[in-house]
Amino acid sequence: MKMKRLRAWLKLIIIAMLNIQMLTSLAAKEVSVAVYDEHDKYVAVSAAYGVSWKLMELAAKSQQIVLVPQQISWQGGMNRLRTAKVDLVFPAFKTTERETWGLFTLPLLLTGSAIFTDNNNPISELSQIDFENASVGVSADSVQECLAREVGFKHVYAIKDRAQLYSMLQEKRIDYVFFAIAAVNYYCVHQSKLGSSNCLKQIGVPYGVKSAHAVSLNSPESKAIIDLLNTGFLAIKDSQEVAGLFAQYQYSEQDLQSWRASLNSQ
Repeated sequence: MKMKRLRAWLKLIIIAMLNIQMLTSLAAKEVSVAVYDEHDKYVAVSAAYGVSWKLMELAAKSQQIVLVPQQISWQGGMNRLRTAKVDLVFPAFKTTERETWGLFTLPLLLTGSAIFTDNNNPISELSQIDFENASVGVSADSVQECLAREVGFKHVYAIKDRAQLYSMLQEKRIDYVFFAIAAVNYYCVHQSKLGSSNCLKQIGVPYGVKSAHAVSLNSPESKAIIDLLNTGFLAIKDSQEVAGLFAQYQYSEQDLQSWRASLNSQ
């Protein structure tokens, strides 16, 4: 009799454990992502940022992942990633140095950086810039810091606070800023007192046009997240939802096909 009761109890315990395991596997996994300050406004203002983020969300949803954005400066996000306080940083460019310690998602939307100056600056072409004497502000440890030196600027001010660089430009303490175009679009729409039409003047063509990604640390746990997201991108790429997303942000059919092709080329 006692053995029958024991077997019955064991059976109930096993069933309960299986149920818990099943519920755990069915529950959506939360993944923390460091994103730009004022993330929602960037999603609305910048097409490349907005579409890339929404593609991330759709890919995550297809794999039962919930992305939990943590709004912070880009440099602050990278610091949190290096100390394993977040799972991912979005957006990030793939560089040789970052590939030594990080893992990247499949490519998202193409985005670039450019040199900007005050509208009152008479300089309007790249060939007119005095690279020997002109000063340019960049975000510290950013791709733009490297690009500014490659272009030829001898006086590069690299600091963490992008807002301070905008102020320095207005106060004529620096001559130019070198930022991601999405960041400047956001500033001109939401922060500049001059309004978007009289905000900053772009000098020359965009530089470093490449695909954005999300980046993680190179660890088994992070690799599992990256693999799931990449599986998600492949699962959603041909969906009507994705086609509608591109159309919503006024991207062309060719832009959509180019993104799909970029997934297949990896």
